[in-house]
Amino acid sequence: MITEAENSQSGFTILEVSVASVVSMVGLLCLAGLFSLSISQGRVVKQFSASTALAQEKLEQLTTFERSDTRLAVGGDLNAAQTVGAIVYSDDIFVDDTGTVSINGAIPSGSKAQYRRFWTVQNSPTLTNTMIVAVRVVALQAGRNSGKSEETTLMSVRSW
Repeated sequence: MITEAENSQSGFTILEVSVASVVSMVGLLCLAGLFSLSISQGRVVKQFSASTALAQEKLEQLTTFERSDTRLAVGGDLNAAQTVGAIVYSDDIFVDDTGTVSINGAIPSGSKAQYRRFWTVQNSPTLTNTMIVAVRVVALQAGRNSGKSEETTLMSVRSW
């Protein structure tokens, strides 16, 4: 004779399997959202790092010129491309996957500029023999979901 205890089989019910599936799906959807967010934030960090490095590079270049160098002529604008005489106070910049920087005419054909760099050189209004040099780099492609692109502005005071 078979007793009831010998005949009962233990296992998961359909209801338990359904609840476990729903919980797993919610967890996977949350992970997918975090993955998407991490990719977006990675792009923002890359743009911010690149714009800062490009601004530092130009600022260092401008601070190495002698006072008599024509490339330190007063002029420029941090918001728009400006040319004074033969001096152009802006660059279009392309950075490839290996980190190679191409500026203006050196940008490979078929590639678009990713950054625009503006700079200005001004005489100090209060100090003699002193210039204020500022550089602004703007990413041309939005890095954030809000559509705002990354930008960096650096300024230095140079005196002789």
